[in-house]
Formats: sequence, C-alpha cells, structure tokens
Amino acid sequence: MVEVEDDVREAIVKDLGSRFEAPRVYSPAERSSMLTAALLWRAPEITSLDEIHEELEVSKTTARRDLRRCEPWLERNGLPLVRRPGKGIAVVGSERRIRQALVQLLLETIPDSVLMAQVGDDERDREQKSARIPVGLRGRLEALPLRDSAAIVRNSLLRQRLSAGRSELVFALYLALSIARIRKGQIVEVSVGLQRSVTEHPAADSVVELVGAIKDELGVLFEEAEFGALTEYLLGLDILQTTVAATGAIDEGMVAELLAVAGERLHPALVDDAELKRGVAAHLERLSVRLRHGLPIHNPLLGEVKERYPDVYIVAIELADLLEPKLGQKITDDEVGFLTMYLSGAMERARLRPRRRVLVVCPSGMATAWVLVSRIQAEFPEYDLVQVLSVGDYEELDHRDYDLVIATLPVPEHTAPVVVVNPLLSASDVGRVKAATQ
Repeated sequence: MVEVEDDVREAIVKDLGSRFEAPRVYSPAERSSMLTAALLWRAPEITSLDEIHEELEVSKTTARRDLRRCEPWLERNGLPLVRRPGKGIAVVGSERRIRQALVQLLLETIPDSVLMAQVGDDERDREQKSARIPVGLRGRLEALPLRDSAAIVRNSLLRQRLSAGRSELVFALYLALSIARIRKGQIVEVSVGLQRSVTEHPAADSVVELVGAIKDELGVLFEEAEFGALTEYLLGLDILQTTVAATGAIDEGMVAELLAVAGERLHPALVDDAELKRGVAAHLERLSVRLRHGLPIHNPLLGEVKERYPDVYIVAIELADLLEPKLGQKITDDEVGFLTMYLSGAMERARLRPRRRVLVVCPSGMATAWVLVSRIQAEFPEYDLVQVLSVGDYEELDHRDYDLVIATLPVPEHTAPVVVVNPLLSASDVGRVKAATQ
C-alpha cells in the first residue's frame, strides 16, 4: 500500500470535503434580498414566481413568503410590486429608481469589506470574501463590469471629487449597474429641467471625461439622458460627503424630532423603529442635495399614496412644515408623498395600521369566490379577508365583526357597507371598493 504524506492527505480530504459540502442555508432576510434582486433585474418585465423559485432553488411556498417580505422594501423605495393575474409579477417604476434601488440593496446586503475586495487586485482575497455573498446576489455582482468601472473612476477627474473608499465604491457600483442595464436595453429617462440643471453644473465636465473613457474602454455609449442620470447620482454622493455634514441641517436630532411627532400622531412604536430612522435619514440627505442644486423630483405614486393613506399624508405634511425652516426651502407635495411612504411602510411592516376586516359573499356555488378572493388580495393587500361565505351563512353571521362586505350579488347591509362587484373585480369595481372605505 502506498503511503501518503500527511500534507497531501490533508489536501485530498479538504478537496473532497469542499466538493461534498452541505449547501448553505440562507436566512429569510438573505432570501428576500436575493428575490428582490431578481425582481429588480428583470424589471420592468413581467416574470412568474415559478421562474424565480427555480432560479433561487427554493419551494414555491418559500418564494411566496419571501415575496411578502420584500414587497414593503420595494414600496419604500418607490417601486411597487404589481401582480398580473395569469401572467406574473413585475416591479413598476422608472429605470433611474430601479438602478438606485439595486445599488441600495447591494449596499444593505453585502458588507463594505466584501464589496471593496471585489474591486481590488488581490484575487485570493476577492474569492475568499465572495463566498460570503448569497449565491443569488453573487452571480449578478460577478456579471457586472465592477472592476473595470472602479478602475475608470480611479483614473478620472472624479477621483478629486470623491473620497477614496466607500463613496468611490458606491459610484463605481452605480456605474457598473448602469453599463449592465444599458447593455440589457434598459435606458433611463430624465426631465428637461433635470437635464438642464445637471449639465450646467461644474461636475458635468468630470462626467464628460468619464463617459468618454467608458466608450473607449468598454464600448458603451451614454446618451444624453444617461449622462444626466449619472451626473445627478454623482452630485448626490459629492454633496453627502461635505455639505450635509457641514450645514448640520440633517442630523440624528432632526430625525428624532420628526419621528417623535409621527409617533405622537400615528403610533408610539414609530419613534424607536430603527429601519424607519435609517430610511428617513437617508432620504432627507438626498432631499437636501436636490434642494441645494434645484434638482426636480417626481413621485409617480403620489396620487395613490394620498388616496390610500390620507391620515399618514396629513402627518407627513406636518413633518414637511418642520423641515422647511431647517432646509430653508419649500418641501413639495412629491416629497411629502415620499415621507408618507416611509411612515406607512413602517406601519404596515410592524402591523401598526388597523387593517380593514372584509367579508366576501358569493352564491352557494363557491367556484367564483376564489377568483374574486385572488383579485381582492392583488388589489387590496392591506385588507384582512375574514371569511368567504354563502348568502345563507351571511344572514346568520354576527354583523359586528367586519368593516366591509364585498359581494357578487345584492345582500342586506347591516353594520358595514356592501359593495356588489363582478367576480373578476373590474377597474370600476376597484374604484367603488376604494370609495366605500374612505
């Protein structure tokens, strides 16, 4: 029998162990991040949950559960999730917001030290630390031209504007994502006002040099709108390093004061919500940048937010009134809408908002009832569907335990309003249901 040296034997055992190593078990937060990344990367295309659960190698039940976890995060970032019955799900929002959200997701999920290793020259360190990235994010990150983007930033005039370290890394990450999305055929759109304001800023000269290097080295052409979006993102990072901290307009005390008012008006638990604190602080920093540079902002969900959360919107107006003296400028309705989204998102996440209890009443044949139920859940995820009943069972019910009745045929109205709808819940039906709960 051939004797094997100890070090060789150890190497063989290590190699065999790595080949048969048990698959990594991910936490719910990690799974939600991987699912969110998959949805954002596919946006604005519709995809089925079947495709995603197969890609992430989880069960359909787990994928549905993770989908419910990631939906509030998407909404807080201005990207609602829309369900298309019979087709699938899709993230709805502008390309600019999709890219910004992808950067935010990666920064929240992957430690800075791991991301820094991905742009460094130490291949061994890069491989070792990449093992800490959830597999559903690792493949997407490795597919980005991140190292090339970081090198272009380091060798450009932008190096003088961005401090070495995190801000440089964040901008390189945004640049790499932009390049990948452009190659995928997803192009940003910016308003005329934003385009004019950013191109007239002194930082635009540095961006001109940058996009020239991208074209020469990577063969990717940045159109005028892409140039505007890139300059806007740079201005945000540039100012957040210096101006915000220097003015003292946005600090922990200011955020605490705002949340104290929100807690008094809406729910005390908001005061100590750590995720809400981080979200509001980051948003206010971006807001101060936009106000300083006169950058326009549009909230595509403003109308829906005002309609769905009128009480929270009123509180957000009060918070905006507190902010205006600090920032020295008027807070627009669009910004009030964003504040509303942060507050309502926190309340939904912690189940602080009283949820309307809804009965569904159909004829004795219940086949159509479940079609209606799925439509109600898609259009009104904030509702608690208490029961699905036949007409006979409805008459025998205690009529004090629900807030609304949605029925497919006329039924008596007792303590709560009744809305008669088509089993497929048409657009006009949705409008009448909303009106009944206002």
